[in-house]
Amino acid sequence: MRKIFFPLFFLYYNISFTQSVSKEKIEFDLIYSQVDNKNKWGPDDKLGTINYINEKKILSSLKIPNKGITVSLAFNMAEDSLKLNRTSFDNISKFKYDQITAEHNGYNWILDDYHIAYHGFTHSHMDGINHLSNDGQFYNGFSDPRRLGVDNYKNGIISRGILIDIPLLHNKHYAEAGYKVTQKDILDFEKKYNVKIEKGDILLIRTGRWNEKRIKGDWNFPKKSAGIHYNVIPLLHSRKIAVLGSDGTNDSNPPLIKEEGSPIHMLSLVAMGMPLLDNLNLDELSEMAKKLNKWEFFISLQPLRFEGGTGSPLNALAIF
Repeated sequence: MRKIFFPLFFLYYNISFTQSVSKEKIEFDLIYSQVDNKNKWGPDDKLGTINYINEKKILSSLKIPNKGITVSLAFNMAEDSLKLNRTSFDNISKFKYDQITAEHNGYNWILDDYHIAYHGFTHSHMDGINHLSNDGQFYNGFSDPRRLGVDNYKNGIISRGILIDIPLLHNKHYAEAGYKVTQKDILDFEKKYNVKIEKGDILLIRTGRWNEKRIKGDWNFPKKSAGIHYNVIPLLHSRKIAVLGSDGTNDSNPPLIKEEGSPIHMLSLVAMGMPLLDNLNLDELSEMAKKLNKWEFFISLQPLRFEGGTGSPLNALAIF
């Protein structure tokens, strides 16, 4: 009886466990294994997908600008900038600034005192690949997040930038909060506007979040936001992009997977080792791209050299 009972018990347990996992979670786990870059660039690699940006890519991206036009992809940082209403994250994303006067060598100097908590849903910033772990394991199998700090990007990240403008594609002012950007959206935009995402590119996806805020007013963005469908990641992995960014936090809410609250962050940061750019100002970039009918540009990311830092406030620049 024992020989029969235990196998039947485990068979029952496994069936019950499988049934309790959503089909979306099963699909997510398959995608995770497909895009996992662990050991792709060696067991000690700390750069992840930034490895796709080689000397040839940098030199070719420098040839893109021909107008000498620079566009900032960030917002001013201020205590009331882009404040979200009715959300607990109002107490997480903080910015406080004080001016301090000091007398030295007979002069009266004005000094700055900044206090910044930039992660969240308001400030334009970069997420380092140590911003998230999968049950304590970070990108490439690291267990110590400080080894994957943004100081590893001390030489900056410069490459070719690509804008995928979802509201423009659908002839709207914005993609409704909760919209999931699909593979079809990206492929349709490439075809319609004659642009193609390539190896080493920094991909920016505009949802029109800030237009929606201006037109409709504020809402609880963390609970309902436009973002990227998790099954887009295999396409971006196959194209070998270096960085992904958006005017939101890249993830859509509510999430499509009950077991995964931020699937894009998990797949990008942990599996792929790909930094993310959150809360960018892509409206001015969109206007310039439309004016010039040009969806590629030179882009420069210069995160601050926080040793072991999980990210950095960021004023990214696009140059046409």
